[in-house]
Amino acid sequence: MKSWIQASRPLAHVNIGVPLLLGQVAGWHVTGRFSVAWFAAALLWGVLDHLFVIFANDFADHEADSGRRTLLSGGSGVIPEGKLLPAQVARAATGAALLLVAYSCTLALFGRPWMPVYALAALLLMWLYSFPPVRLSYRGGGELLQGIGVGIGLPSLGYYMQAEGVLAPDWVIAPAALLGVCGNVLTALPDVDDDTRAHKRTWPVRHGIPSARRFASAGIAFAAFGVFLWTPSISMPVKAAVASIPLLPLLGGARAADPFRAAWWSSVAMSLLIVLWMSAMLLGL
Repeated sequence: MKSWIQASRPLAHVNIGVPLLLGQVAGWHVTGRFSVAWFAAALLWGVLDHLFVIFANDFADHEADSGRRTLLSGGSGVIPEGKLLPAQVARAATGAALLLVAYSCTLALFGRPWMPVYALAALLLMWLYSFPPVRLSYRGGGELLQGIGVGIGLPSLGYYMQAEGVLAPDWVIAPAALLGVCGNVLTALPDVDDDTRAHKRTWPVRHGIPSARRFASAGIAFAAFGVFLWTPSISMPVKAAVASIPLLPLLGGARAADPFRAAWWSSVAMSLLIVLWMSAMLLGL
């Protein structure tokens, strides 16, 4: 049981749960309506998606995985540590994928007919990201897929649950997609040595650590500006505070010499921006 809990990486669920929550908050902000039942349904969908992504990624990377982990990056480590066999993790990923599709079809019967499409899109993105022959996380371009999945797909799913629009508004997905790309770049910073040995062409491997840090910092700053510029029905002073406060930890990340510290502070800035953004939408300030 301990091995499977480690394999499921509960803390990493923020990567799925927060974008889903962002979309639902945006739905509340636009319509003024909120369904607890659809909120819970979205959270369960996110759990199944998270398990599929985590297990599938661990299996896909097990030959190159050194077992080195940080709070921000690395796999669960259960395969290189010998706690679970690759075949066991592969079966778990397959089971989670089947449950995700079956659950999405069930939600379609209860009034959300596009849910199976979201499920198939999640499976497709994971295949493109981690598995041959495309395997963009190794060939280069994984950050773009993460931007699409985390910044467009998940917020749109959350929005669809509450507001029934198939896609979240552009003022949501534009900053969120940019933050998704930046998140991929940041989590790759501490792994640059392992990724180089594995011939994994992440952004830091392709462009170098200094360039990756500048790109992530600039991307978060531009996303904050997008939140300030485009979010409707919030006063300008509040939007200015939402956009400017995260710049403080972002500056801390820019000054850090260690790649992990840089990624950590930039991740804090990104998380703070999202939390403040959702709070402003919830309160309608």
